[in-house]
Amino acid sequence: MGYGDIFCAEHFLAMLLIGILAVLLLSRNVLSERVHQGSMWIILLTCAMLIAQDLLESYAQLDPSRRELRLISSVLGYALRPVAVLGFLLVIWPVNRPRWYLWIPAALNGLLYGTAFFLPLTFYFDETYSFQRGPMNAAAFVCSILYLAVTLLMIHRRFRDRRIGDIIVIYLCTLGCLAATVMDIYISRFTTVPAILIASMTFYLFLRTQDLDHDVLTGLWSRLSFYEDCRTLRNTVTAVASLDMNGLKQINDRGGHEAGDQALQTIAHALRGIMSRRVIAYRIGGDEFMVLFLRCGELEVRQCMDTVTEEVGRNNLAVAAGVALRQEGDYTLEDMIRISDQRMYEAKSGYYRLHDRRRERRER
Repeated sequence: MGYGDIFCAEHFLAMLLIGILAVLLLSRNVLSERVHQGSMWIILLTCAMLIAQDLLESYAQLDPSRRELRLISSVLGYALRPVAVLGFLLVIWPVNRPRWYLWIPAALNGLLYGTAFFLPLTFYFDETYSFQRGPMNAAAFVCSILYLAVTLLMIHRRFRDRRIGDIIVIYLCTLGCLAATVMDIYISRFTTVPAILIASMTFYLFLRTQDLDHDVLTGLWSRLSFYEDCRTLRNTVTAVASLDMNGLKQINDRGGHEAGDQALQTIAHALRGIMSRRVIAYRIGGDEFMVLFLRCGELEVRQCMDTVTEEVGRNNLAVAAGVALRQEGDYTLEDMIRISDQRMYEAKSGYYRLHDRRRERRER
């Protein structure tokens, strides 16, 4: 290996990706509230250190007199690899959950590789200055794979309400990091860092896209997403629910628009509680909401709607809801939307008639 071989295309790609992602993070202050944007910087800084470490190790490899430098850089590389993968997990880890214990495997991994200074447990250099693996050399890769497995599990749990195509993209990013880690084990190429950076950039763009597809106030899917899903999912929709908040004007009059926004967020929270890949909730505008049920039976639909109305009622709020099922008359999607709207307006009229009668009795 000569000096011209130290800096390779993988290093250039990784540096380019770090620069692009850093600019994106600096120019955009807000991502989805469900992720920890600051952890993106852990990925960037760790990957930058790994690039410097790999260059330093390649330089030290040229001359046996640089054995100590090569040893230090190798230990640093093995210690940092799982940290870079951990950063990806930290991005999607729930913001209200403790995070410190996620660092324990990475810390133990770093301590284990630190033994290379006096024991050949993980790796060593023989008399010819060739790199030799020790009996515990795979620890860094096992730690990275563990983090990737937890990341896959967390993606499944936290983004289950996303479109299946979006989820596949994120799964592929994570599996790509896993494949790069395995390649690092067997062919010792600088592949993990570019893979992690590509996955991170893809995930960042995914989050930005999700922000555009979602309503800013409630976090539910937007009106535009509703129309798109009606077009692409029309054959799998078995029921539609229309919801409209009761009494929003009175809440705004009493407590201002901030109180009204909090009420809408309360309803959205109740709707998010039933959301899954088969139950998708949207804020259409103002105090109007829609829910599409994909391949759901009548019992499941009724249970979901009862859950929402009970949750809203526990917060001293009320919604008028109308439900239409395809099986009622072999309806088209347009039929179900129209009928659910009609039933919702009927429920809303009944609520206000009852409310007005109660108000009249109180005033007498």
